Amino acid sequence: MTAEFPPAEASRIVKRISEILIERNETMAVSEAACGGLISSYLVSIPGASEWFHGGIMVYSLKSRLKLSGWNEQEIHNYTGPSVDVALRLARNLKFELGATYTLSETGYASRSPMLKPSESKQSVGVVFYGVSGPREDVSATHDTESEDRCHNMQQFAIHGLKFLMQQLEKSTKEPEKEPTLEVEEPERKKSKLSSA
Repeated sequence: MTAEFPPAEASRIVKRISEILIERNETMAVSEAACGGLISSYLVSIPGASEWFHGGIMVYSLKSRLKLSGWNEQEIHNYTGPSVDVALRLARNLKFELGATYTLSETGYASRSPMLKPSESKQSVGVVFYGVSGPREDVSATHDTESEDRCHNMQQFAIHGLKFLMQQLEKSTKEPEKEPTLEVEEPERKKSKLSSA
């Protein structure tokens, strides 16, 4: 017996994301790290995903970040681990590269890593950072699974990342761009002068 794929919660969220993007004729892309490609696999599990999903990248090693995410050698050398700033940068860069309306990125600690520099840096296992770059604003979020189970964290990182994107899409649907309103001044009423007979 095979495990359910994608999980029911992921299917529900992806279906909603698909509905919004199709309705608004918009697109998306993803940049993954700790999820290992799960976000992309959940997205393409729905028929017709190519209509709104441009694709994505998985920047797992520091070398891949240098090649795929526009980082230079000095930035790679100074890298100290996942953060909100890293997530936002990955999202912004991918948006520029693929031209999607929205990009979602994630970077976090699914388990402990011996490759982190410096070695004494704190590793908050179970913590993931998200970035969403859209047409109006860039936003970020942090989620903590409070678990050290690698596989569990990868799945939860993916589901919560998709949920965060869905929330941003729904928010922008409920808040259309406001057109500037002009204040119209009422004309001054002239007081009529009554002459006494």
